Amino acid sequence: MASHPDELERTIARLTREPDPLHMAGRRRFFVTALASGIAGASLPALAQPAGVPAGAGSGRLTIGDGGRGPSRIHPSFVKDVGLMTDLNATNQGGAWWNFDTYITPVSQFYVRNAFRTPRAEEDSRVDPRHWRLRIHGDAVERELTIGYDDLLKMPSRSIISVMQCTGNGRTLFWEQQDMVADPTRVTGNGWGLGGVGQAEWQYVPMSHILDLVGVKRNAKSVLFWSGVDGKKPNTESDTGRPMPYADVMERPDDIGLAFKMNGAPLGPDHGAPVRALVPGWCGGASTKWLTEIKISSHDVWVRLNTYDHTLMGPDYPPPRPTEGDEFRFVRPDQLLGIPVTWQEARSMLAIPLTLQKQPDMPSNYPLARGEMPVLRAGPQVLRGYAWAPRTGVKRVHVRVNGGRWEAARIIDPQVSRYTWVRFEFPFNPGPGDYLLETRATDNEGGMQPDSVPFNKGGYNFFAIPRFKVRVAA
Repeated sequence: MASHPDELERTIARLTREPDPLHMAGRRRFFVTALASGIAGASLPALAQPAGVPAGAGSGRLTIGDGGRGPSRIHPSFVKDVGLMTDLNATNQGGAWWNFDTYITPVSQFYVRNAFRTPRAEEDSRVDPRHWRLRIHGDAVERELTIGYDDLLKMPSRSIISVMQCTGNGRTLFWEQQDMVADPTRVTGNGWGLGGVGQAEWQYVPMSHILDLVGVKRNAKSVLFWSGVDGKKPNTESDTGRPMPYADVMERPDDIGLAFKMNGAPLGPDHGAPVRALVPGWCGGASTKWLTEIKISSHDVWVRLNTYDHTLMGPDYPPPRPTEGDEFRFVRPDQLLGIPVTWQEARSMLAIPLTLQKQPDMPSNYPLARGEMPVLRAGPQVLRGYAWAPRTGVKRVHVRVNGGRWEAARIIDPQVSRYTWVRFEFPFNPGPGDYLLETRATDNEGGMQPDSVPFNKGGYNFFAIPRFKVRVAA
């Protein structure tokens, strides 16, 4: 459900919009406030910095704690400062989820998933707002239309608070928890940990308005959101875009749209400026960045991101078959290898770094060495985390310690819509030793996170119960 302009949602949007933490080091933070948890003397977890790694700049690693503070890091593939993020590889940066402490994720901490270097307006006029054009066409529209950036800004728009998540988020747990490191169940891809997710407030023009402008014929079958900009070189045509069934758009035409602002400011280049598609609840790849074309067709369209990339490939996922008249962009029929990922399932996580033992590649600035556990101090404290279930919304969150009984966590935030996450907390009073902590979200239809999920080659859509190892020191 979109955020209609009622007083409650305006208030929540205003209170939860967060400036970048690099400029707000002294603000009242999620992890450093006194708690009204009902436990006298309880304190927030004291996550210790790894042995031999000093806190702050100069260590080469991200810190644990001090959520929004860290050294600057300018990377040639990105425009924004990525100093607060996990350095995955040349084109991808993950959020440091153990330092998340706000309801709205600041842009400086919001993950970046690119196929190539971020396109820049000074190099490619297609992403310059002064020259940007969006073509809306196809054999299933009555009137082809091309609009510019100023045209879009004059259209009726809405605001929505929504989680966005790379479907590879959690891939790390296929390796760490399900031991899928060797053939025939070898998972490949970026080791996001749990940082390929964030929540933002998006300003967008809904597809209901766009569809009214062009008129849609009864034979409409697919809607292609196409970039073509995310390429190896500026001013060349790339293979980046994502189709979705027209019927799925029409199930929620006021929620899906064309986003031009993020957290109250114009979209930044790394997040799709000047305009990106917005498909709340689906994998982030469906919200095509650097949008230049929408094609509404009477046939299915197959591209990289719904054939062999961002698809579930494995024995439990027989791929669909193309039909006569289907369109193929930059792919062949024999490359239709898996089921395209769409909706994201219920998930949860603690704001604690994962112990990485089996992940093939470690982020270069991860705060823990391979096999190392984060360290907590003994005694009463409160652990916190995040849960989301975009199909229907979060109903409950439970936590389990060392395989014991599942205990209900306290949900902190109101759920503005099914697309938003909630923060939760639970009391923890450990003595010295090693502990296994698990979290489990339940959605509003009773669906809950399972113990495991079937193998898929790309390691997409891991939504099983996550397990966090911690060491408690006296």
